[in-house]
Amino acid sequence: MMMLGLVRHAAVSYVPTVFFEWPYRDAQADMLAYWVVVFIRVFHLPVFFAIAGFFAAYLVEKRGTREFLRQRWSRIGVPFLVAWPVLAVTMFFIVPFAAQFSSTPPNAAYNLSELTSARALEHLFMHLWFLYDLMILYVAASALRPVAARIPAGVRAWAMDFFERRVHRGGIAVLVLVTGIILYRMESWAIDYYAGPFPPPRLLALYGLFFGFGWMLLRRRETLEGFKRPAWVFLAAGTLCFFLYRHSLEIGCTLVSERTCTGVGGGSGGEHHLWAVIFLALSMWFMAYGLIGLFLRYMDGPSPRWRYMADASYWIYIVHVPFVMLLPLLLATVPLAGIVKLALVSVAATGLILVTYHYLVRPTFIGKQLNGRRYRSAARRRG
Repeated sequence: MMMLGLVRHAAVSYVPTVFFEWPYRDAQADMLAYWVVVFIRVFHLPVFFAIAGFFAAYLVEKRGTREFLRQRWSRIGVPFLVAWPVLAVTMFFIVPFAAQFSSTPPNAAYNLSELTSARALEHLFMHLWFLYDLMILYVAASALRPVAARIPAGVRAWAMDFFERRVHRGGIAVLVLVTGIILYRMESWAIDYYAGPFPPPRLLALYGLFFGFGWMLLRRRETLEGFKRPAWVFLAAGTLCFFLYRHSLEIGCTLVSERTCTGVGGGSGGEHHLWAVIFLALSMWFMAYGLIGLFLRYMDGPSPRWRYMADASYWIYIVHVPFVMLLPLLLATVPLAGIVKLALVSVAATGLILVTYHYLVRPTFIGKQLNGRRYRSAARRRG
């Protein structure tokens, strides 16, 4: 999911519309890049928070709440506090530089001369906002544990058994209903974006729902087997619901003001808003079920290469934005389709960051902070 974050951000440079807040837009913009962005956004963060909830529950089960919070602060909080100011200074110089080469005027959100304090606050943590929100969910989950412990054991056992029985037998309908209610309160007909210090309750509720779902999956690990067999069916259903969601959104945008659809002025849009929310919620959960099943089905075993990429993905996500913002400038005058440039930028950025990870991060104290251990370099292993 972190690797998809790199692809999604790289794609924004090749989106032909002016909807996305990004300083550079390539002259060979491609509508396929737009679809890459909006499709990944449907499931990318929901699945990530579900996985985060699963392993949060695992750590609490193995080490207890106090050690869980200490470990999460070390692995999530400290990297956030260190990386954020460094990236903020870096982006202060990169953003106006990249904007000079854009084929269209930069969005006001990245025009430093027009950036208001309110807008600056919304973008304060940049792409690292999810680490900040994740820490909030960790603290909330830890605070709720003693409250849950006061619930009678019989009631807790019944709730867990109910989850186990229903997670693959109609339970997705309840999840879709709750998700739809939350999504209906979004300012846009999608998942709202906020990267500031005061995340709206609707966003924390949405991500908290997926986080809690992952937490429950750990408590009932036997339910994981049920994700495998229908994985491809869920993925197909999620993709279909995504296009139905986009269809409802596009129709709604032609009938109501553009401000309503982009979240600038709010508004519900009536029936079309309702259908858009329903299909978006369906797509989210079908994709989540499908992706969980897909990885359990085909990658349910040890793999040194995938373990390496899993370790590296954290570093890749933290530092990728300057890379995917500057690399497109090298291809600005190259007469290639936008989607081809997107592929080249994604591969090049991943490769370059992997080099920095392998030599400057993995065998150093930075790697220990991010991955929990320091791996020896190849030269030291040979020695």
